[in-house]
Amino acid sequence: IGAAVISAASIGCGASVGREGPAVHIGASLASSLTARFGLTRSQLRTLLGCGVAAAVAASFNAPIAGVFFALEVVIGHYALQVFVPTVFASVAGTIVSRLYFGDDPAFLLPDVQIVSFFEMPIFAALGIVAAAAAIAFMRLTPVIESAVDRTGLPKWIRPAIGGALVGLIALAYPEVLGVGYEATDSALKGQYGIAMLAGLLFAKLVATSICFGFGFGGGVFSPSLFLGAMAGGVFGRLMASPLGDLHSGVGAYSIVGMGAAAAAVLGAPIS
Repeated sequence: IGAAVISAASIGCGASVGREGPAVHIGASLASSLTARFGLTRSQLRTLLGCGVAAAVAASFNAPIAGVFFALEVVIGHYALQVFVPTVFASVAGTIVSRLYFGDDPAFLLPDVQIVSFFEMPIFAALGIVAAAAAIAFMRLTPVIESAVDRTGLPKWIRPAIGGALVGLIALAYPEVLGVGYEATDSALKGQYGIAMLAGLLFAKLVATSICFGFGFGGGVFSPSLFLGAMAGGVFGRLMASPLGDLHSGVGAYSIVGMGAAAAAVLGAPIS
């Protein structure tokens, strides 16, 4: 409960973090507490953890299928029928409750994207490498900042204040980095940003999110990874527009591919 409150306060105050990680943590914590109460076995614990995580992801994104695959791939580690079936039930139940409360709107309103040519497939593979580079930079920068903050000896209660001030300075130039960042991600998917804006948001989000985690804010990494991937894909798509000409599928397609590639690299979950 404490972690959930900290994450909610962080996101509500504008910290550049995600909301899915805390939701997954809540789902897993509830499953773990039920396991202890009913004296279940270790294998049953893992199945119940998968159910809690699947329901949390499904409810957060309005995406029951994604919730199932995320839980099976990241938490449980296999796709056996005895864990697949309860995970599906939990994910569907979580989606139903979420839709009753939030409605049936998707997390992102995607444009009508079609792949123009199979000749783009090697280009998309190259984009995967570029998105992975952004993901690696994000994953490496966060512990570097955290170690640097630890070496300063600052008391933990003052660290979020200093980190928040630094993120606020970044937000003076790029206010889109504040909070979860779905609006900016949605704009990138619709091709509304130029290459300079995309590159600026990519760098600003990478630094701002790393600062938030390094200075002690609570939150998740999934939404930031989608943000970074969308911006990296948008930059890559803009650069490829001229060389590919009529074979170019549009900037939105590259942002979608970049989102998937960056999230896969950060989470270690390519199918999800």
